Amino acid sequence: MRDQRDEPAEPVGRTSFALTLDGGDGPLAAVVPADLAVCPECIDDVVRSGGARRKGYAFTSCTNCGPRYSILRSMPYERSATSMDDFPPCAACQREMSNVDDRRFHAQTNCCRDCGPRLWCVDRSGRRVAGDREAVPAAVAALREGSVVAVKGLGGYQLLVDATNERAVPRLRARKGRPSKPFAVMVESIDDAERLAFVDETEAAALACAENPIVVLRQRGGTSLAADVTCGLGSVGLMLPTTPLHFLLLRNFGRPLVCTSGNVEGEPLEHDESAAESRLDGIADLWLHHDRPIERPIDDSVVRVVAGRPVTLRLARGLAPLPLDLPTGSPTLALGGHVKSAVALSNGVQSVLGPHIGDLVGLGSRSRFEQEIVGATRLYRTTPHRLVHDRHPDYFTTRHAEQSGQPTFGVPHHHSHVVAGMLEHGWIDQRVLGVAWDGTGFGDDGTIWGGEVLLSAAHRSRRVARLRPLPLPGGDAGIREPWRVALAVLTEAVGPRVAIARMSERVEVRRCERLVELLGKRRFSPLTSSAGRLFDAVAAIVLGTAHADYEAQPAMLLEGVADRSAGGTYPLPLVEGDLVELDWRPLVVDLVTDLEKGCSPATVSMRFHRALAAGIVHVAKRWPSRPVVLTGGVFQNRLLVELVAEAWMDDRPLGLPGVIPPNDGGLAAGQLATALTSDFATGV
Repeated sequence: MRDQRDEPAEPVGRTSFALTLDGGDGPLAAVVPADLAVCPECIDDVVRSGGARRKGYAFTSCTNCGPRYSILRSMPYERSATSMDDFPPCAACQREMSNVDDRRFHAQTNCCRDCGPRLWCVDRSGRRVAGDREAVPAAVAALREGSVVAVKGLGGYQLLVDATNERAVPRLRARKGRPSKPFAVMVESIDDAERLAFVDETEAAALACAENPIVVLRQRGGTSLAADVTCGLGSVGLMLPTTPLHFLLLRNFGRPLVCTSGNVEGEPLEHDESAAESRLDGIADLWLHHDRPIERPIDDSVVRVVAGRPVTLRLARGLAPLPLDLPTGSPTLALGGHVKSAVALSNGVQSVLGPHIGDLVGLGSRSRFEQEIVGATRLYRTTPHRLVHDRHPDYFTTRHAEQSGQPTFGVPHHHSHVVAGMLEHGWIDQRVLGVAWDGTGFGDDGTIWGGEVLLSAAHRSRRVARLRPLPLPGGDAGIREPWRVALAVLTEAVGPRVAIARMSERVEVRRCERLVELLGKRRFSPLTSSAGRLFDAVAAIVLGTAHADYEAQPAMLLEGVADRSAGGTYPLPLVEGDLVELDWRPLVVDLVTDLEKGCSPATVSMRFHRALAAGIVHVAKRWPSRPVVLTGGVFQNRLLVELVAEAWMDDRPLGLPGVIPPNDGGLAAGQLATALTSDFATGV
């Protein structure tokens, strides 16, 4: 999935080839290597032809695969600068590393059973129950019993359980504190993936690539997966083995495995043995450890193929650090947002977007965020001259910047989204029309934005259109309880009597009546132009989704039920004014009429998505001379993006999401680009 890069080099007058070490002075210019999944040749060594040294050995690797970033202590990437320095190669491994004709020539992670890392298992009492050769069989036996096994993977611990066990999967949910957010599933092969999901050529390539992400796919009906793996979404995240250890577990177990981050929900990924035993106590029944230190914890990447191209939902192992094609400038650190946190860095020589850290809600995640900053600045050998942050005053990242004592640079939330999309397509020097739709972002006027259209250059934006604002009763409570937003939307579109009658099927009448009384009081019902909240409202109206256990759950459920073969659409007219507005009220009127006529949720959902896509295309026609960028978390929605792409009849480019996450995981890239181009000519 990574782009191959060719860079010009000037002759230096040498007459022979030699490998020389970077002197370590000044900002790092070399690209930091990302982790790579085990290759087919090494799998073959482990299963069949590895002999005594490598058959069944869980840490087999070569120059084409294995850990890189996660074991790196410093650059350049040499064994002595990684945690593999703890494992001096034996004579046989050294011969391979010295043989130019061997695929393990100069392989920094090369090792075998005689000289490399070892496995062991401990139970809940901390008792060692299996040594190296017995560790995988012990873990497999525990999985067959329905136990939860914490496995030290490549970038951190993962929680594994039998994905077909209807009792074990809910048990993991209860212990981890993850009521309904979908679990990823690991399978041994593409053939196994196709038994569980529909997989096209692009999706198969994404599954099998060396970056080894979780790939979100359309789930097949009637599979062996336990219902609580996906909780009714209609999609499933699948991945192939990351390491020989994962392959051995799958081969010996013989069934799909839930493979989810080794943490309490909302906390950072565990990567140290003693901390994992302590903090995963009460979740795991067995720990499968190894003794190779993880220097830089990193989660699994997540992608989804949208309109024929992989879109990154979580930039992490295999994809991060991601090089960014940006102009050089003074050393700058961009801090990202509050959820899906990631940082971006320019050391004056190169720019990168770092890996996913997580939501900065708890102390653990905030501590990991600060550790990531220290680790990144040391690795890239730089001291930032300024910090770039979102303009939301209550974000942890904003407060971190303000308290740093360094110069700061605030960037509007949706401008960052648009510039990240510009950077994705190499349009950083152009002016574009950015459609920035998400759940929540602090607007330039101090209100909650999320359905914006911006005329943008890299350094500056001007809002020219939006979704009609809708009330958000109870503020953040409306995000957790989408029935509130649904009641507000219905009240504006069809009146309070019809609104209360419809929503009281799911919520007590008196609660609905009290909420309607608050709708006109902006202190309790602030306005938002958020497209994400409109999705929430429609999901509550159509599906009865009264509560949201995690971000974007209502929208994901609504997308999941849509019938692509259903015809029809809803009106979403443009209304002139100081800002052009897409008025959702006629849409809601016709949607309610359809439901009253007995239209299925699948048909209504499809018509809703088609209406939004048509609205986006209609708005774009108002500014015909500019390339258009789709960005923000709403455009993780495959159906919406593909409907826009199908309706696009324009000759100008349409910039779809790609490797830079369209959600808040890409904010730091946009912030960094804005800061580095802020001295350019003004005007949009």
